[in-house]
Amino acid sequence: MKKLYLPLLVFGLAVVVRSVPKLALSPERRTEAYFSLQRSWMAHWPFDRGRYTPRILLPAVLPVTPVWLQVDPQIRMRLDPADFVSRTILETGQWEPESWQAMHSHLERGATFVDVGAQIGYYSLKAAAVVGPAGHVIAIEPNPQTIAKLEANIAASCAGVIAVERVACSDADTMLDLYAAAPSNTGETSLSRANASQSGAVVRIYRVRARPLDDIIREAGASRVDVIKIDVEGAEYLVLKGSQQTLARFHPSLMVEVLDRQLRAMGSSAAQLTDFLKGHGYTARRATGDNVEFDFSGYDPPKTPGFSVPQS
Repeated sequence: MKKLYLPLLVFGLAVVVRSVPKLALSPERRTEAYFSLQRSWMAHWPFDRGRYTPRILLPAVLPVTPVWLQVDPQIRMRLDPADFVSRTILETGQWEPESWQAMHSHLERGATFVDVGAQIGYYSLKAAAVVGPAGHVIAIEPNPQTIAKLEANIAASCAGVIAVERVACSDADTMLDLYAAAPSNTGETSLSRANASQSGAVVRIYRVRARPLDDIIREAGASRVDVIKIDVEGAEYLVLKGSQQTLARFHPSLMVEVLDRQLRAMGSSAAQLTDFLKGHGYTARRATGDNVEFDFSGYDPPKTPGFSVPQS
């Protein structure tokens, strides 16, 4: 292992040295050069230790600035290094790859993907590339500032199959307060002030419309729904309650963020959510980080003995 480690370290340092001259360029070019180096390093570095070595150059790069990144051949996104999700994509070229692979396995050309809590559109854009022009992607996002970024990424990626719904999802058609999270992690924006305050004080409160997903799916005229991803910072149970007709009709695969503390901040719990889905014929298959994959299995016993949803 040590014999392998040393030449790799020498190679990596050589890459760093070659990148230094680029740091004298404009803020945009410096940012692009720095994150290109970080992605290349992480793609080739085989150990956990040393994965983030290029960060030693960060003081020379500052200030970093939002830049465009060709994430995949069909996906182009404007990403802000100051925001957690964007920074992760800039550093690694991906976001929650295990969760995406699980969802990808249920998608094909012509399929329909529903992204509840689309944020800046990573999953929606990935799905659009899979389902193709005959497919459909419904991206649901209520945060006005995030919607602008989402739509810019869709336009840059020429992803015309994505329809943006500028609403929150709940179990009723109503108006709700949306708490915009700190710029360091805008993905924590939530219908719960407590959940939106995890990385800093709430920066703004929006009054937004909330709609049942069943209504959105019905109005879209969907003839199939293959995968629904739900990541809404504690409102997941409310989304599911408003999706019962869709679940009963299409039996889509589900990828749901399940964090008990966030669910409890909105009056539900991980146990209540999983019991609800069990009552609708769904079984928890596997957890990928905070996300849990649920598949329709009728009313048979779970096929994964001993599996339980994390309660953290």
